[in-house]
Amino acid sequence: MKIKLAASITVLTAFFLTSPVLEAADKKASEKVLESLENYFAAWAEADGTKRASLLESAWSDDGVYIDPTAHVAGRDALVEHIGSFRGNEQFKGFTIDQVTEIDVHHNSFRFGWEMRNAAGMTVSPGIDYGEFDDEGRITKIVGFFGAMRDLTE
Repeated sequence: MKIKLAASITVLTAFFLTSPVLEAADKKASEKVLESLENYFAAWAEADGTKRASLLESAWSDDGVYIDPTAHVAGRDALVEHIGSFRGNEQFKGFTIDQVTEIDVHHNSFRFGWEMRNAAGMTVSPGIDYGEFDDEGRITKIVGFFGAMRDLTE
């Protein structure tokens, strides 16, 4: 009898841990991170630092981390400044960074593909970003990779 009772408790525990209430909480965070990512993308396009900071206010956690091959930035204010440095760099005048894939989301993680395009609209570099978000859907980390992924060689 003890084995059956233990098995029943295990089944009930698994049921409640995967209940619609918890799934709804996960779904709400996933939906919120999509909104956060919209604001994140808009921040990369925003020339005005005050507006850029406003876009990231609810989208990026206070201590969020942004990492790419050229940068390691900690905190929302530092990200606002980093994006401003990119936008103000004469070498990248007129360049855009555009989302080019759907956003995959699971387990407080996401990924998406992007392209950096020059002022003429030509792709200069493709890339992929991996990120994480908190239970409120705010971005806590983005790790960017530049260039296309290389195929395995034989």
